[in-house]
Amino acid sequence: MYQISEAAALSGLTIRALRHYDAIGLLQPVTRSDAGYRFYGNDDVEALQRIRRYQGYGFSLHEIGELLTAKAADRLKALRNQRDAVRQRASDTAQVVQAINQEITMENNGEKEPTNRLGRAQGLYREYHDRSKSEPVPSLSPLLVDALDLLRPLTETKSMDPDAVKLAALIHHCRNDNANLADLCQRFLDQEPNPDDRAFAVIDLVNALTFLGRYEDAVAIHRAHIEHVMDSRPATEWADTMDISSTSFSWSATDRRDEWLRLFRSVNVGVAPTDENRASRYELCHTAIMVMGGDDGKYADDIVELTGQMAEIIAEDPAWSERRWAEQRFEQQKVGNALRSDDPEAVTETVDAYRSFLEQCDWPVEFIATAYSNLGAMMHWDCRDEVAVECFVRAQQDGELDGYGYAWFASASLGNGAPRERVTELLAESGRRLESADAMRIFNEDSLLSAQPDREDLLNALLEPR
Repeated sequence: MYQISEAAALSGLTIRALRHYDAIGLLQPVTRSDAGYRFYGNDDVEALQRIRRYQGYGFSLHEIGELLTAKAADRLKALRNQRDAVRQRASDTAQVVQAINQEITMENNGEKEPTNRLGRAQGLYREYHDRSKSEPVPSLSPLLVDALDLLRPLTETKSMDPDAVKLAALIHHCRNDNANLADLCQRFLDQEPNPDDRAFAVIDLVNALTFLGRYEDAVAIHRAHIEHVMDSRPATEWADTMDISSTSFSWSATDRRDEWLRLFRSVNVGVAPTDENRASRYELCHTAIMVMGGDDGKYADDIVELTGQMAEIIAEDPAWSERRWAEQRFEQQKVGNALRSDDPEAVTETVDAYRSFLEQCDWPVEFIATAYSNLGAMMHWDCRDEVAVECFVRAQQDGELDGYGYAWFASASLGNGAPRERVTELLAESGRRLESADAMRIFNEDSLLSAQPDREDLLNALLEPR
C-alpha cells in the first residue's frame, strides 16, 4: 500500500489531483487509514499513471473514466483514433504521437509502464516498498541508490522534470537525506515551476531545513510561500499553504509560533470554502489545534472554536467522500482536548466515545489497529500507561504495529510495571522495524526509557537485531 504522497510521486501527479480524482469518483484509493490517510495499491498507481498519460494525449476526464474500465481492444481503438486526430491537428505534436505509439505497443505486449528512466526508477521504488514489508530496510538501500542514478539526468539539468523531482524527493525522504532533499527542492524552485509543483517543493524544502536545524531559513521560506499564495493565488487555494504540522516546528524553534498563528488566522478567515478544498480546510484546523495545544491552556478558547469549525465542515455535506475520516479525526481531537483540560472524567468519556466509534468502522483490521496504536501513544504521552497498554495490546491483536508503535508500547509497559523481559521483547520488535538512527532518536526522546538505570541494556535490546 502507498500513501498519497508516494502514489503521487510514482504516478507523476500532484496530491491535489489525486484528491480531486477521489472526490469525482474517477479513481478512489483502495482504502483509508484510521487517521484518514488515503492508501493506494499497485493497481491504483498503474491506473493513475494511465490517467496522467491519457490526459497528455488530450482525453477528457470523462473519457478517461470510460477507458479505465474498457476492454483492451476498445482502448486500442480509442488510442488509434486519438493518434490520428492529433496528427491532423498540428505538425508539432511528434512527441505526443510517439508517446501514444509507445502506449499502443505497451497494450499489445501487455506491458505495465514505459521503458524509460523515470519508469525504471519507479519500478525500483516499488520493489523497495514491497520488499521493505518483510526485509530490514537498510539492506534495500542499493535499490534507492540505483533509482537516484536513473533520475539524475532528469533532475540535474537546466530544465528539471517535475515527475522525476517528486520521485527523487520521495527517495531522499526514505533515506533521511535531508541535505540532498533541500538542494533538490531549492534547485527546482529556482526554475519557477507551476503553482502546484512550487507548493510541493516549498513544503519539502521547509521540512528538510527543519530536520537540518536551519530553522531561520525554514521560517523565511515558509512565510514567503504563505504570503506569495495569498497575494497571487485564488482564496480557494489558501488552505494548502500551511500544509502539515511539521512545518510549524521551525516557527516554534525560532520563538515565532505566535507569528505562525497570526498567519494561520489570516489564511483561515480569508480562505474561500469550496467542496474541493473541504479536506484542506479541515486539515488546516486540525494542524492549528496541534500547534496551539502545547502552551498550557493559552489557546484553550481558540481550540474550542476550531473544534467547532471542524464539526461545521463535517456537516457541510452528508455525502462527503471523506466524511468518515473527518469524523474519526474529530473524535480523536476531542480526546486531545480532554487531555489538555486535565479533566479525568472528560478523558474517560472521550476515550470511550473514540473506541465506540472505531468499533462501528468497517475499515480493514490493520487500520483499526493503527487507530488504537495512535490512541495508545496519546495515553502514554499523558502518562496514562495502563490505558495505553490496553490500546497497544488491542492494536497488536488486530494488526502489525510499526517500529514506533512497538517503542511506545515498550515504554508504556515499563511505566505500567511490566517485567523487564517484556519491555526488552517489545524493544527488540521495535528495533527490527526501525533504522538505527530512528531507533536511537526515539529512545533518547523518551524520557522514561532514557532515564532508567539499565538504560544501556534497554538500548542494546533495541539495537541488537541489527
